[in-house]
Amino acid sequence: MKQATEGSATRTEISEKVIQLFVDIIGFIDRSQVTEQTDFIHDFTIIDDDLTCFFMQNKWQFNLQATQEDWDHITTIQQIVDLIVERSNLQCGH
Repeated sequence: MKQATEGSATRTEISEKVIQLFVDIIGFIDRSQVTEQTDFIHDFTIIDDDLTCFFMQNKWQFNLQATQEDWDHITTIQQIVDLIVERSNLQCGH
């Protein structure tokens, strides 16, 4: 049986994957400290290179078509999940 992909994954599955990517890439943050409400700009001191890597991994993992302008306004895990869900629905709708 085929596993869920970004087109059929639930919001909860997407959220968990984004959170795990964040924890794995940043490296010094415990999973228990991260929720959808986590504001990675204000809650943690993270260097720009790590955030860029995190954003790029999300684009790759979810085949996400997002512009720099999209990323410029994102500061929370929830906003990334919302963007992934929104763009996945748009792709499925065509």
